Amino acid sequence: MRVLEAFDLYRFYHTGDEETLALRGVNFYVDSGEIVAVMGPSGSGKSTLLSCLAGLDEPDGGYVELLGKRFTRRPEAERAAIRAQEIGIVLQSGNLFNHLSVEDNIHLQMQFGHKVDEQRLTMLLNLVGLYERRQARPTRISGGETARAALAVALANDPKVLMADEPTGEVDAGTEKKILDLFESYRKSGGAAIIATHSEALAAHANRILRVVDGRIVKYA
Repeated sequence: MRVLEAFDLYRFYHTGDEETLALRGVNFYVDSGEIVAVMGPSGSGKSTLLSCLAGLDEPDGGYVELLGKRFTRRPEAERAAIRAQEIGIVLQSGNLFNHLSVEDNIHLQMQFGHKVDEQRLTMLLNLVGLYERRQARPTRISGGETARAALAVALANDPKVLMADEPTGEVDAGTEKKILDLFESYRKSGGAAIIATHSEALAAHANRILRVVDGRIVKYA
């Protein structure tokens, strides 16, 4: 099943008289039960692509469909409501509220999606290995625990698609293996994952790899 598809995406940024072409006619899709790795050098457009796919940013040209319906060119409030229920997002930073415990961060995300489920919350804490640390605040847990907590928050509402920007960028090999296992478990349950990464280990677990250079997809594998 086609979960998300992008058609001819363009995104431009302007700083004074300078124009940066972040995306140049990108076409993209992901199906259920599939992991797609998006790779490329820093500044190639990977993060911009994820932002447009997630509805965090609007493309200047082209459009995105989520579950067969137009997702772009909607008011931000509508995009946010759809995103809360259907998309899980892991950014490079800022995934957790520091004044809330790990458990409360997950609970809050469930409230955003109107799907508060205490059983699922406990299951997610066990899945990411943080049940014993559920009352800890983000400032009191390690980098690896923070990365796993961010994934638990992203999975809070059982999203149809999971998007992650460098989810293993600052973790050790052991934590990376745990995160890989989480993505694989999500894929096997029918989820669709899009991962922007520099990690060859993570990319090796993907069903497809897209190489992005200067805002264009230059290679499919």
